[in-house]
Amino acid sequence: MIVVLADVLKMFDHKVKVDWNNQSVPWWNECCAMVLEVFGLPGRRYYYKPHEDYMVFEFKSQKDADLCRILLSERL
Repeated sequence: MIVVLADVLKMFDHKVKVDWNNQSVPWWNECCAMVLEVFGLPGRRYYYKPHEDYMVFEFKSQKDADLCRILLSERL
């Protein structure tokens, strides 16, 4: 089961990193809402990994990752 999950996660290899930059909670809520509105809930087209200083969105397709970069361009 772990091997299958690892293979699935390898498919999501197009990353978009968003730094926290000491931003406010509403700022981050807006970022997440923008991603949800365009790409839906995580699992089918992307996953996310929160870290202490940043969040990484991992997309299945390069096209979606590029669209996310454009969508969040003022925030990256």
